[in-house]
Amino acid sequence: MTTLNPNNGDISAISYDVVKHEPLSRKENKEIFCARVFTPVKSLREVAETMEREGSKYRAVEIFSILEMFAEVVTRLLQEGYAVNVGSLVRFRPSIRGKFETQDEVFNRSRHRIVVTAAIGSALRDVAANAAVVRTLSIPLPELSMVYNGQNGEPETCVSDGLLIAMGKGFIWDDTAEDEGFFLNYAGQNLPCQIVSMDDKRETVFMIVPHTLNEGDEVELSFRTRHTANGNLAIVVYDRKIVATTEETL
Repeated sequence: MTTLNPNNGDISAISYDVVKHEPLSRKENKEIFCARVFTPVKSLREVAETMEREGSKYRAVEIFSILEMFAEVVTRLLQEGYAVNVGSLVRFRPSIRGKFETQDEVFNRSRHRIVVTAAIGSALRDVAANAAVVRTLSIPLPELSMVYNGQNGEPETCVSDGLLIAMGKGFIWDDTAEDEGFFLNYAGQNLPCQIVSMDDKRETVFMIVPHTLNEGDEVELSFRTRHTANGNLAIVVYDRKIVATTEETL
């Protein structure tokens, strides 16, 4: 599975397409359609950079440090049993899932689990109610279905400066554009991958891991292209982390 993020750097409307809902269609024995919304993802670092660009008296690196600490404190407070209300944006609270057979039964991690739920605040509800939307033209969307180590065939692993293989479909991009192609996110940087080869259908791509990694480091692979219905930059993110390992060959 992947996350598709069409983004030209200045999104002014929520982009969506209408697609067939396969599970509901099978259940109802007729075609059911639903909206697929394209949602660009902004990291804490990008939020900090946006705040600096928009006139904050603090530098992005300072804002990012505060936001990181804020996230850690919220996490700790939730772990201690508190609910946390973030202004009018969202309210986080811990809850317990699982069935208790009697009123006297106590929490048991083999039968019950703790989850964090989020309730959207009034500011976000107002944003949703008034957000502009735009329907995109239908175009086959890129997919990243599998990533594995070209050195030993292990999925979701890579070797520093070694071969990485991505499989999917729709891998069409402008290889002269610096912001298109395959990238590894490592330590907050998006590093371009050197493409070695690909099959005729552009469904299997061989690339070189672009950075010296240490054992156990986690990276994120993304594919970026402007081969989209509206020409905006689409970012497809592989939904599992890729872990660096020591070099082994088959």
